[in-house]
Amino acid sequence: LLQDNVLNIINQIMDECIPHERANRDFCVKFPEEIRHDNLAGQLWFGAECLAAGSIIMNREIESMAMRPLAKDLTRSLEEVRNIIRDQALRDLNLYTEKMRDSLKHFDVLFAEFELSYVSAMVPVKSPKEYYVQQEVIVLFCETVERALRLGYLTQDMIDDYEPALMFTIPRLAIVCGLVVYSEGPLNLDHKPEDMSELFRPFHTLLRKIRQVI
Repeated sequence: LLQDNVLNIINQIMDECIPHERANRDFCVKFPEEIRHDNLAGQLWFGAECLAAGSIIMNREIESMAMRPLAKDLTRSLEEVRNIIRDQALRDLNLYTEKMRDSLKHFDVLFAEFELSYVSAMVPVKSPKEYYVQQEVIVLFCETVERALRLGYLTQDMIDDYEPALMFTIPRLAIVCGLVVYSEGPLNLDHKPEDMSELFRPFHTLLRKIRQVI
């Protein structure tokens, strides 16, 4: 809680002191919902201190070794920022010196870099390409349902009543549609397996056999 409070105060100072020079954090939109919470900053600080001290995070030895230099830079930068802010608070609360601005900008960049590295090591963070492929799969399922309704394979009542059989029917119909009707979509088998959605990637060979049978 103390770490969160300190970082919140530093963030407020940065918003006031360097509002147009903050580090880019667009990558945060890719974090899972359960990761984006108010205590994340404090956890990152704790993680940086552990890494800087030589600890291994969550049995991820390779990732921990790779992040350790950044963690050390971040902890040093944070300590410098705290000292500068503390010293300035005893002088003039309304004055932001150039030294303070430079230290805050440096810390902000390091913290953003560490945030991305740390969270990416702890949980899978999708790339923009992976998000695009995932959206293609969603569109495939939507178009499959619309087509099935139009052809009478399904009824709206089945969907409205959450018919349990749909849990098996819709994915199977989507695979057939993806292989035959929308063959240029996410189930395009002319693409490499690594370019497909992770949902279908392990079944690339099986999907080829299914397409041959169809």
